[in-house]
Amino acid sequence: MRVVIVLLTVLVSLSLGACSEEKRKDARELTALVSIEGSDTMTSLVRSWATNFMQHEPNVPISVNSGDSGGGIDALINRTTDLAAASRDLTSSEILKLHDKSIKLKKVTVARDSVAIIVNPVNPVQSLTLEQLKGIFAGSIKTWNQVGGTKLPINVFSREENSGTYKFFKEHLLQNVNYARSAKIVLSGDDLLLSISKDKGAIGYIGMGSASSAGNKVKVLGLKLSGKSESVKPTELSTVTDYPLSRPLIMFMDEDPKPSVQKFVDYCLSAEAQKLVREAGYAPVEKNLH
Repeated sequence: MRVVIVLLTVLVSLSLGACSEEKRKDARELTALVSIEGSDTMTSLVRSWATNFMQHEPNVPISVNSGDSGGGIDALINRTTDLAAASRDLTSSEILKLHDKSIKLKKVTVARDSVAIIVNPVNPVQSLTLEQLKGIFAGSIKTWNQVGGTKLPINVFSREENSGTYKFFKEHLLQNVNYARSAKIVLSGDDLLLSISKDKGAIGYIGMGSASSAGNKVKVLGLKLSGKSESVKPTELSTVTDYPLSRPLIMFMDEDPKPSVQKFVDYCLSAEAQKLVREAGYAPVEKNLH
């Protein structure tokens, strides 16, 4: 009888321990806090949303960590953040990680953006064709006089590999051709803007909201589909019509998120929040869950 009781005690302890372990698996459920990590492009907009949201919902604190899209998605996969802000879609390797961990995510487009091509303000070039732009960033076009400018070396600036803008630009413009070996890597949008503003031969790419906020420190180039096409600059209207490098800005979250997370994402799609999208220099969206 004593052996049976001991065995039952051990089994109960193991069962309770398993239950406790199950509850400890996801520490995010222990608080209403909504943690957001990811896209440098989206940081200013997300912080603006967070500030306004907390005025309506003081019992739901929002934490925003700037970084890059890849880092935010990794944090969501590893359950160390509630929301991943991303300026690109999931990669095949990220989809495999989710599958391996049996995690299902929901994707919500919360705004639309265009990738602006920026140069130093003294650069006389006003526009480039997509072919010329690809040649510059792939390294086959090396001086500005090859594209209608002065005889000055082209200095290419690029974001780091984990940046959503880096991956979007490589996939949609370079068509997965490698960036020029001479490209200088910068770790944030602010660093990119500073670099372009100081270098007469520089060229880089950044979200149109960030380019707009930089004012006359940089110049935004128009893009042409071909030499005979009209030049198009990134604007709210062209982002949803004919600008060739437009993209969605996305929030990724668990398929069944905690209530505070869903409440914040719903706010991001509200009329009030979408007005802030426009003020930040991006294009608003209708409520669009998919």
